[in-house]
Amino acid sequence: MEVWTGPDGLRVTAVPLDGAHRAWADFAGVPADATSAFLVTREGRPVGRGWYASIEDLAGLVDLASLTPAGP
Repeated sequence: MEVWTGPDGLRVTAVPLDGAHRAWADFAGVPADATSAFLVTREGRPVGRGWYASIEDLAGLVDLASLTPAGP
């Protein structure tokens, strides 16, 4: 999984969708044919609906320029 961080405890994680992740993503409206999605949290709590299927969806919520890759 790739992780980026932003201001005020924002965290964006690219997540492969299987098992429990698939169930949560389905609940949040991610299309059934998506194989991965972005999970967006702030201090551990979902931001908006939490799961976003594309960069375009994510950009409507998060300033992508404010994100930096998280360290190992």
